[in-house]
Amino acid sequence: MIRLRVLLLRLAAAIFTAVFMSGFCTGSAFAHATLIAAEPADGAIVAAAPRTVTLRFSEPARPLVARLIHPGGRTEILKEIGEKGSVIVLTLPSGLENGTHVLSWRVASSDGHPIGGGLVFSVGAPSAAAPATVEQSGLIVGIGLWSARFVLLVGLIVGVGGVAFNALIGRSNPAPGARIVTSALFAGLIAAPLLVGFQGLDALGAPFSDVATADVWEAGLWATSYGRSTLLAATAICIAYAAGQAGSRSRLGLSLAAAATLLVGVAVASAGHASTAPSRYLTVPAVFLHAITVVLWIGALIPLGAVLVRGGAALPIVLRLFSRVIPAIVAVLALSGLLLAIVQVQSVPALWDTDYGRVLLAKLALVVALLLLAALNRFYLTAPAAAGDASATRRLRRSVGAEIVLATAVIAVLGLWRFTPPPRAIAANPALFAVQEVRARKESVSAALSIHPPIVGSVRVEVGNLLLNGKPFEPISVSVDLDKPSYGIGPFTREARRAGDGIYHADGFVLPLDGFWIVRVTVLVSDFRSVTLMEVFDVRKVSR
Repeated sequence: MIRLRVLLLRLAAAIFTAVFMSGFCTGSAFAHATLIAAEPADGAIVAAAPRTVTLRFSEPARPLVARLIHPGGRTEILKEIGEKGSVIVLTLPSGLENGTHVLSWRVASSDGHPIGGGLVFSVGAPSAAAPATVEQSGLIVGIGLWSARFVLLVGLIVGVGGVAFNALIGRSNPAPGARIVTSALFAGLIAAPLLVGFQGLDALGAPFSDVATADVWEAGLWATSYGRSTLLAATAICIAYAAGQAGSRSRLGLSLAAAATLLVGVAVASAGHASTAPSRYLTVPAVFLHAITVVLWIGALIPLGAVLVRGGAALPIVLRLFSRVIPAIVAVLALSGLLLAIVQVQSVPALWDTDYGRVLLAKLALVVALLLLAALNRFYLTAPAAAGDASATRRLRRSVGAEIVLATAVIAVLGLWRFTPPPRAIAANPALFAVQEVRARKESVSAALSIHPPIVGSVRVEVGNLLLNGKPFEPISVSVDLDKPSYGIGPFTREARRAGDGIYHADGFVLPLDGFWIVRVTVLVSDFRSVTLMEVFDVRKVSR
């Protein structure tokens, strides 16, 4: 059994490390609302300054912020950014000067996930040098989001779950594991405002240096459903702390512990991918039940381990009671999780073809390992430990410790779902997430060029598998041009940045028309040599 426990822990560590690293290398999070058209279009040259910019999305979105960078480099935040809808009208300041202007915008889709984009337009004629784009939130904000969410989840699961265990099963004074449970509650309470701040930065697309501004905190609280969810979570933590102070044997403590547990379910079900999935009368209750059963099961592990360490007359009573109630909790957990997985994933291949599916597989692997340990504990160790077998009690104590490690890895993996779109969203409109790839070659340089997605609207071009004389190499720089010469549109030029996977990403293109677009990729091989690869992308209209 010791060998199996060590094997499960090593497997969990490997899965967690691989998924955690891949989660931050997937790039920007996809949301459900996607820009399909803009007026004026990206790269447009207009004779007179426009009064407004109109953005058309694939579904209703809530405007968060819009910034206009003037030709001289001055940045202005637009005051009138419209209302929630599939068409958002941004009002530009009057008297725009001639030259090139850069507009960046940020909106929130129905599930609370923010998305952003930008476009460039020129009044009269383009500037000699385009203004620099505003700094956007990046890796620091992404890591901050995951870290704050992880600590908050620990506060909810370990803290609230530990209080619930002591009120429903432990019922002893002092409460087992009270110091750890209380520490988890305080850590979660500290993480809640930090999460609000990072959510505000993410919503506005602002850099970390803006974290002290009022707009960031207002956006973090009210711009998306995640702010309200965080407030509910913090309230649940406060109620759980009050329950612990009231005492696990009192009726007030029991009532407060139950209220805190239920409020955790409400908080989790009020935001996120699953909370907006159809049909909501099924998915919202499923998320609610899933969250509550996670709290009751995983949250019980710390106090249960403390009871095993403490021993005494309460040990056999707690073990037998926990062993009787946990099968029903795990059954509800499994059924609700299965329903949510079916709704979100929709097809078996999506488990390994999408980032969401791969995170789900990692979570399932960890949960299966956790269930195997729990089954071994229940069927082979609980009865002898309850009967006073000292050897069984020691093995059970070590096994519960291994469960705690696995459960921590599960909580860490859960936070990665914040950065991945569910296959359900992809299946609803496959064109929004499709990829078109072509192979280009000139002289001794070749590369795989892909456009994401190949539809009208906001797209990203990726340059991968760069080869020089048939061997991989790292160029000095890579730039991407897109133009449609038959309509006199473009070229639009973006510098490509190298991602962690070695693929070069060129973001920020907004294509106003469907049809054939010429892509030119200029690869600076050395200080004295550059090669331009040319191919054609077939861009389609988005189906709505």
